[in-house]
Amino acid sequence: MPKVSVVMPAYNAVSFLEESVQSLLKQSFADWELLLVDDCSKDQTADLAKKLSRLDVRINFIQKDKNSGSADTRNTGIKLAKGEYIAFLDADDLWEPNFLESMVDFMDKKKSPFSFASYRIIDEFGVEFCEPFMVKNTQYSYKDLLYYNRVGLLTAMYHVPSVGKKYFDPSLKSLRDDYALWLDILRGGKIAYGNSNIMAKYRVRRGAATSNKKKVMIAHFRMLKNREKLPVLYAIFLTFVHGLKGIRKYRNLKSAH
Repeated sequence: MPKVSVVMPAYNAVSFLEESVQSLLKQSFADWELLLVDDCSKDQTADLAKKLSRLDVRINFIQKDKNSGSADTRNTGIKLAKGEYIAFLDADDLWEPNFLESMVDFMDKKKSPFSFASYRIIDEFGVEFCEPFMVKNTQYSYKDLLYYNRVGLLTAMYHVPSVGKKYFDPSLKSLRDDYALWLDILRGGKIAYGNSNIMAKYRVRRGAATSNKKKVMIAHFRMLKNREKLPVLYAIFLTFVHGLKGIRKYRNLKSAH
């Protein structure tokens, strides 16, 4: 049984998939498996994924029968995962070489059911264009995460024996489904631990960083009101706070050197 199961959904990701898988292959920590799940890509992603799976016996390629979105695709990987820990790496994101070693050691020492770390923000060319998104070396409760979601999916890791297998909610249509999962993990009084070390690189198109905020904020509000059963005014307040912090996150441009 591997220590860590890494779940990677892929859809039309041929441009970045190999680089992302290589960032896993370069890990200083070797006791992992990769569940690489193709969501019926229309480009050559599946062919590339098959090729990459032949590079290492730890890479398991799964081809879905029909396209159903990132939440269901990640769930396919989670169902097959055998690891003590489950982590998530999207097909265009990158981990630092010591990510798994550092996070496993951190979580083992803290006896943490759920942890996450700081990360850099890069564009489609790999250029870092914002200041890193930092989390504090501290504990985070359900209420802390309600106020602001500090968890970057690419740095999140949960301990299966502590919380059971937790799944994404496909009904959220891949909008705020990751946030809903973190709240699910912490809802029963569990505590998350933040790791302030910068451990990953989150890739986002510069134009997409602050676009479509209205759609995301509506999804955020509905998730808090309908799924978390929060009072309407409280859900509106929390959505407003998230929106402001989200805009600030991408406006924090790096200074020219």
